[in-house]
Amino acid sequence: MKYTVITGMSQEYFDNIGKHMLHSWIEFWPEHFSITVYTEDAIDFQHPRVQFESLCNLEQEFHDFQNATMKLERRTKTFAKKAWPIMKHLGDNVGRLIWVDADVITESEITEQWLNTLIQPDSLSAHLGVPQLSYYSVETGFFIIDLANKFKNKFLNEYRRIYYEKDFADMKKSFDGDVFGKVVTKLRAYPEFKYTELNPAFESSLSPFNSVFSSKMKHYKASRKEIFKDCNT
Repeated sequence: MKYTVITGMSQEYFDNIGKHMLHSWIEFWPEHFSITVYTEDAIDFQHPRVQFESLCNLEQEFHDFQNATMKLERRTKTFAKKAWPIMKHLGDNVGRLIWVDADVITESEITEQWLNTLIQPDSLSAHLGVPQLSYYSVETGFFIIDLANKFKNKFLNEYRRIYYEKDFADMKKSFDGDVFGKVVTKLRAYPEFKYTELNPAFESSLSPFNSVFSSKMKHYKASRKEIFKDCNT
């Protein structure tokens, strides 16, 4: 199975926790895997399994979104730097796409066999659903999407439409997690649509990642990542 792994970070994020994320990824993920880092900065990190891609090379709609005047939470544009690389790779039709956040530290071996167990063969995605009042959201620190699934293009088209039209209605926050959840909710209307729920107990939206992946990866969200600030790797 072909796996495409992507993430994103700025120089500031790299200096804080991103470099630790990459070192842990190199140590524990399969040696035949590579990871592409989307960034707007010239990050100095050399490893044959790590490639860097400039956000400047994304489609014009990304730059239009970044330059637009919007009455939305200011971090919406920051999280769009995650959404557009996802959209870019959803244009592929072979293999599986993995997004892993830059503040996820891998703590034990990740095998391709283990990754294969996370997503059912007929599922579009494997992701962590989280409770958000009356609607469905997703913890997007890690997810897998089957690029060959027959609903992939429907997912991409609706995900893209929301960003192109800035249609963030009925969301708690105008971020990629709520967008992901909104698209999944819409696709549930199709009887054959399936996804693999990695958080079936719907544990708290604050920390389902660390509970579900406790033996493999840890997500240092928000202020939790500050413990890495003065570390040297």
